[in-house]
Amino acid sequence: MDKNIQETEKKALRAIKISIASIVISIFLGILSLWVLLNQVTVSVGIDKKLIKIEKQMQDMQKLKSIESSKLESN
Repeated sequence: MDKNIQETEKKALRAIKISIASIVISIFLGILSLWVLLNQVTVSVGIDKKLIKIEKQMQDMQKLKSIESSKLESN
């Protein structure tokens, strides 16, 4: 009877160790996923800012071209 209890305790301890290891692994994977997601968001924001800057520069260039063309037409 005492031997069965010891075996059961060993199995229970092994099960607890396995569950703790799986929890640690899943937390690590979750943190890694969040890190990747935050990096993607940061890169996307940077790309959006650059795109807005380029669009503004293009609009400014188009305004300059239209001003230059209107000056040429008036001459």
